[in-house]
Amino acid sequence: MGKGNQEGTSKQFRWTKPMEHLFLEILAEEAQKGNKPSNAFKAASINRVVEAISEKFQVQCDAKHVENHLRTVKKQWQIICTIQGESGFGWVDNMKMITCDRATYDAAVMVQCL
Repeated sequence: MGKGNQEGTSKQFRWTKPMEHLFLEILAEEAQKGNKPSNAFKAASINRVVEAISEKFQVQCDAKHVENHLRTVKKQWQIICTIQGESGFGWVDNMKMITCDRATYDAAVMVQCL
């Protein structure tokens, strides 16, 4: 049973890869249009994502879900930028993936675990 009151329902919103792709696509368009004047998107941009996700995937998406996911994506991007700048790490643009040898990876993981 989910976290909701009825069997099969859940109060927790789950982002799928197709949802995330649409989310990023719309926000990229909004940024290009100038609807991100500072560090935050305008409410209309967030609402555009909410409506598109809700309609296309037949889910109950609201602005809070979009804002929370945007924070998650920003944190992930900051980690990618940090790792890219470190010695031993590379970036494969066509695969959009960080690369490194096993020893570099193991050393980075050990630093994160300490």
